[in-house]
Amino acid sequence: MELTVLEAEPEAAVPMVRGGAADLALTYHFDGPLPPRTGLDWTPLTDDPLWVVLPDGHRLAGREAVGLGELAADRWVLGCLRTEAFLRRYAERAGFELRVAGSTTDYFFARTLVAAGVGVSLIPGIALAPESAGTCLVRVEPPRPARHIGVVTPRRRRPRPRYVEDLVDALVEAAGAAGEERS
Repeated sequence: MELTVLEAEPEAAVPMVRGGAADLALTYHFDGPLPPRTGLDWTPLTDDPLWVVLPDGHRLAGREAVGLGELAADRWVLGCLRTEAFLRRYAERAGFELRVAGSTTDYFFARTLVAAGVGVSLIPGIALAPESAGTCLVRVEPPRPARHIGVVTPRRRRPRPRYVEDLVDALVEAAGAAGEERS
């Protein structure tokens, strides 16, 4: 057996599984109902809450939690281009219009922009390690946005290959262990 890892956004990875170009996809979706996945199975692994990342010295730095509405006057840095519509929905629920100061496809670079004072950001917990100088993390008050991470596999009439089952089982076990460590 030979393992090949390809990085792709969910909208590219899921069709690869559906079309047979990949045996599985480790993927995610944001809050709300699971997108339709005809012919596919979804195995949930973990929820990955998003955190507000503020520059050191920000008026809300040091707080344990903030409501997104408290950041209505701030400009935002998007750490993933796909999150803009998602973040706009949360901003609307909190009663403000999102003002984007910058966007990137890299959460680390987004944190660098936050440290430089460009704006504030909303970043998944998994993407927050290692620590970044010049920023602080604050939990979001409910409703707390999150990514739902799981594995997509094709739904077949015949059993999945053993290596796929083994990998899915290993991912479920690893997600469970990581969840216990975070508790």
